[in-house]
Amino acid sequence: MIMNKSDVMGIYTMEQLIPVVAGLAEEFTSKESCSVTYEKARQLMEAVIYCIGHLESCNSLLAPNSALPAKEAYLLGYEAVKEKVLQTHQKYIRLMKFFDHYGNRNYRDTVEKALPTFFLYYDLRFAPMENIITMDYPIFGLNVNLEGIDIIQQYIDAIWDEQCYLMKFPRNYIISRLRDFHPKYEN
Repeated sequence: MIMNKSDVMGIYTMEQLIPVVAGLAEEFTSKESCSVTYEKARQLMEAVIYCIGHLESCNSLLAPNSALPAKEAYLLGYEAVKEKVLQTHQKYIRLMKFFDHYGNRNYRDTVEKALPTFFLYYDLRFAPMENIITMDYPIFGLNVNLEGIDIIQQYIDAIWDEQCYLMKFPRNYIISRLRDFHPKYEN
């Protein structure tokens, strides 16, 4: 289960998180400075909180009486996010082996162009909470409150499920139904 920002802030104080953010700021500036803009410092704090929120066994690892040091929690959470990115990317690669856009340009562009762009430019270190692409193909039930790899994972899972469902019908039948819905469904 992923902890939200208030859960993380209920475990760690700003005083515990700031040294982690400072280390990330130093890394961001290639150790030439630990001075960053207020906006960048806020982004780095969000990155730290996002990663800490991904500790899988938060109940045992982050019990109030025996909390991990913030830096260790961040590093473990970072590794959990990294693993989620790898697993999601592997699922995307498997999806592309049977993906069919049925002639719909928006569907094709979103799945074949936008999603690879996410994996190419996703900033795991400094902005893991950003999803950086617009998911223009609408998915029913998408939790829009998710961020970063979490929403991308849910999006790919939904497209996977949709493709598995659609494969049960003849391709010509699906295209016929789409054309009945709108004569220019391709656009």
